[in-house]
Amino acid sequence: MTPKNTSKILGPIETNIVARLTYEKKTIVTAEDFDRLFNLSPNDRKQVVFRLKKKKILTPIKRGVYAFSPLEAGPEGTGVDE
Repeated sequence: MTPKNTSKILGPIETNIVARLTYEKKTIVTAEDFDRLFNLSPNDRKQVVFRLKKKKILTPIKRGVYAFSPLEAGPEGTGVDE
C-alpha cells in the first residue's frame, strides 16, 4: 500500500538537506549555501530546489534566495512567539 500524498515524501538527498538546514538553524537559504553545505552539481541543485519548493519546504524570496520552513514547523510555518 502506498501513501496517498507521495508529493510530501522526501528522497535521501532531500532528507539530508532538510536535516542539515534544520541543524544549522537556517531560515534563509541561498544558492551559495547549497554549494557550500552540499556537494551538488548546479543541475542537481536546481532539481533539489525545485522539488523542495514543490513540497513547500522552500519558498522563493528572489532568484537564488529561499525561505526554509523546517518540518517541525508544520504546514503553517513557525509562529512569531517562537
